[in-house]
Amino acid sequence: MELMGSTLTAEYTRPKTSQYFPAISNMVSSYRSNQPVLAMNPSANQPWRTNAYYRTGSAAAIPSLSSIQRENLGFDLVRAKTMFYPSNRSAMITRYTPDDWYKSNQSNYRESESSRNSAERLRRDTIRLMQDKEQLTRRTQEATSKNIGERLNDISFWRSELNHEIDNMVSEIMALTEVKRRLERALQETEGPLQVMVCVRACMRACTCAC
Repeated sequence: MELMGSTLTAEYTRPKTSQYFPAISNMVSSYRSNQPVLAMNPSANQPWRTNAYYRTGSAAAIPSLSSIQRENLGFDLVRAKTMFYPSNRSAMITRYTPDDWYKSNQSNYRESESSRNSAERLRRDTIRLMQDKEQLTRRTQEATSKNIGERLNDISFWRSELNHEIDNMVSEIMALTEVKRRLERALQETEGPLQVMVCVRACMRACTCAC
């Protein structure tokens, strides 16, 4: 026995018996199985579907496995009918019904609508946040520009005051320099009379001593 195809569409192939010629004993014995028949899981008779859309099939439409049970170990696999295998029946059963597709589409539509509403709310919140931040940035920029302008005016005022004070100090230094020059000249002019007075006193002292 050979398994052909996938799980859902599997078909079990076997050599067909001839109705015109008798079966050869050695060939018949070659198709006899020495293994006992294993009881199949009852869920194998049911059509395969997912847990979300599963519906139990009708028990009357599912063939029973009692007809293929053997009484002894000499069960002939050649005479077994493939119509009793659940894989043949599952191939003709659709996995989802139109009602299942409709419900699934409605669920997807609702999820899409919810996602769209969430995206719209997020977009509106983002726009409002952008506007708030823009207004805050504008107010901060205006206040900063005003403060910087005031600081620039103060700096300009104090710079002009410093320049004025520097000019006054330069003028005063020049005036003091001129006074110093005049004092030095007056000191030089008093040098001659001082020498004359020293000579006169020396002569008077000499005359007093001679007398």
